[in-house]
Amino acid sequence: MMCDCEKEHGERFLPHQLREGCWLETQERVPVTLGFQSRICPECRGEKPIIAPKASMPGYTSKVSRYYWREIAHETTKRFYNTRPELDPLNWEHSEFSFKEERRIIEKQVIEEIKELYRKAPKYEYSEQSQNEVITQTNTEVILIKAEYISTNERKVGVKGKVGIVSVEEYASEYFSEKGYSSILSESVPFHVIFGTYMWMVIQDPCDPLNRVVGFGNRTEYEEFGTKNDIIHTDLPSDFGTSGYYKRRKYEIDKHINKLQDMAWLFDYWKPYSHDFRQYLWAHRSEDIETARKIVQVLPEESVKSVLKYLVSNYWRNFCGWPDLFVYKNNEHMFVEVKSSKDTLSEDQKNWLIGNKEHMEFNVKIFKVRK
Repeated sequence: MMCDCEKEHGERFLPHQLREGCWLETQERVPVTLGFQSRICPECRGEKPIIAPKASMPGYTSKVSRYYWREIAHETTKRFYNTRPELDPLNWEHSEFSFKEERRIIEKQVIEEIKELYRKAPKYEYSEQSQNEVITQTNTEVILIKAEYISTNERKVGVKGKVGIVSVEEYASEYFSEKGYSSILSESVPFHVIFGTYMWMVIQDPCDPLNRVVGFGNRTEYEEFGTKNDIIHTDLPSDFGTSGYYKRRKYEIDKHINKLQDMAWLFDYWKPYSHDFRQYLWAHRSEDIETARKIVQVLPEESVKSVLKYLVSNYWRNFCGWPDLFVYKNNEHMFVEVKSSKDTLSEDQKNWLIGNKEHMEFNVKIFKVRK
């Protein structure tokens, strides 16, 4: 069943979504048999509304945009079609998103009104930890380095390096190089490659009853030519990426990971077999594959396995936020998140620091380049 407070918006704009619901933890589709009923949602019963903030990403960096995304989207859609009564909301080829600038202006107005409306009496309680709280909780070392910042049209942030102007990440690499370390610019995608390469066999297991054929556009073709004509069809469980997936398949997943060995050889051997799954994960670029291969050659076997266990436990929550640099020397290795003078940790990066502390226990540092 669904709450009556959703009825007007649902029937006008989303009638195709009214026949089924979806469990968030497992992505299981559930038929809606009782339709709209009164006082179903917590808010209509006078209770605290459910908090479901969007991930911090371009366009959704402020707390208002992330927490009130649903209210913003609903009100923006309603106002747009009220000003454009000649348009059919169900015509997806000529929808509100065909008028990007017009919709953006309306959305901006809605956001400002919501900011004012909930400034004194917020609807949601922001439960996120501050940057300093996360750093303290995870015992993360912060390296503060002063550098000369230089204005440049080619880079968002430029600092004076050994030879010319460099990025803050390159400046950090120079710092660790002087101490005898090698650095790899990594961030998140190479770890998606590692995950896809080692986990394709168990995730695409034909014996999994929830596996079904899915189709999606070839990522390489899309990036090179902007087209989606080449469709890749592959197997994927309907609940992949959720915490419920790991709980459901825990025995098979743990058995698979524990049996992995000779990781560098296995990476090369499974690379072609994992192609379709890595394409789905956008882990297909040759430069990311090469970076992943270098990391696997340095990381101990058990460390690679801890990465796989962390990601598979809740992939869509844990796949972002990996630090900028992977730094190593002999048998020593660490992750380094590089920040410019005014830059702060994103929510994904905070989540990664907490996840690392609880599940992987890598040595990690924050390298802050101050003016």
